[in-house]
Amino acid sequence: MIGSAHRRALGGLALALALGGLACKSARIRGPEELRDRYLAALKSNDPDAAYALLAPEVQARTTPAEFRARWQAQKKEREAAIAAINKLDDAHKAPVRSGTTVHRGGHVITWAEVEGRYRIVDGLPGLPNTTTPAAAIRSLIAAVRSADIGGLLALMDGDLVDQLRDEWQRRVDVLEERLEQPGSVEYTPDMQRAFFRYEPGRGLTLEQTAGGWRIKALQ
Repeated sequence: MIGSAHRRALGGLALALALGGLACKSARIRGPEELRDRYLAALKSNDPDAAYALLAPEVQARTTPAEFRARWQAQKKEREAAIAAINKLDDAHKAPVRSGTTVHRGGHVITWAEVEGRYRIVDGLPGLPNTTTPAAAIRSLIAAVRSADIGGLLALMDGDLVDQLRDEWQRRVDVLEERLEQPGSVEYTPDMQRAFFRYEPGRGLTLEQTAGGWRIKALQ
């Protein structure tokens, strides 16, 4: 059985996907709720021009007003279904979902969140480092160092210096990995916005929580 929280996420995501091509062109639109209401008003009044004005500039660049009107008229049933779906939203679904996860083909889990007024994928894409926690960000750093291609350094440094640099970083990430397994290795500030990871005397990482995940702000 799907829990109420999951149903809310699905409902909010369905609405976000339905309005996914829309963006605020006017500074007077203050949030997703107002954007949804304006789109609903355009649907109810059968006003394709009003709906077109809500499209993001990059969408308008790919679709002319004439093309949008033709598509609008051809999708009468879809518009009626959208009106019915929005009108049936209960209170739990009316508020926009700011973040969540979705499962895609192959079992891949995508984490998405609203960042600076736009919805972005913050974790789960191939090659995108996991920064959901300080420990995850540190493990992503370790993985990046272990897989780093130092070929470009060979043209800039003496071979012995490259070897020393590589050995030093490999030794350091070994220490990072070992220390990370110890309980309490990550310390948080009272507001939970910063974290400190001490891995050797006088050496550590400072991490800061951002809308896109945890980021390393200082490396000693």
